[in-house]
Amino acid sequence: MGSRALERADETVSALRERWGGRGLALVAGDNEAAAGADLVVLATPWDGLLSTVAGLVDPLAGKIVISMANALTKWGKDMVPLLPPTGSVAIAVALALPASRVVGAFHHLPAGPWGDLDHNLDADVLVCGDDRKATTEVVGLIDRLPGLRGVDAGGLASALAIEALTPALLEVNRRYKTHAAIRLTGLPARGDE
Repeated sequence: MGSRALERADETVSALRERWGGRGLALVAGDNEAAAGADLVVLATPWDGLLSTVAGLVDPLAGKIVISMANALTKWGKDMVPLLPPTGSVAIAVALALPASRVVGAFHHLPAGPWGDLDHNLDADVLVCGDDRKATTEVVGLIDRLPGLRGVDAGGLASALAIEALTPALLEVNRRYKTHAAIRLTGLPARGDE
């Protein structure tokens, strides 16, 4: 788990180990450069700091699958609303900033609270988009291994705008109904029937 400041990464890893018990023992804290050494990297930073975070990691992230899960959102009155980045989506901006990486968009719609609760499985589909088809397939397969989640190939990075922009609507549903709703698509073939 990386952070700009190693101390912050240490604090986060310590908190997660305390929360998750033995299941958190595999977590290792490091700075962002150390985290970029992983085989697969998930960018879980706020959208407005994402490009400055990856700017210094172009070389260490070359050739790796990099998952962007950020949504460009802002508060408008009491509502969260989507923003339109100049590139069309955050995932596309990441792909442009990391041209030698295999950028995939995923995990945009998972509610944060339940996502961090390892004692309860999420029941959700995760829309995955990427222009590198092999990377997209690999991320879908990884998601399928997580209890309660199903990865769904949603096409190329051109789909990222729609996926990212749907997040404020889900936040509003969760706020209005005081729940942690997620997306579940119907009508898809069972795994193995595709």
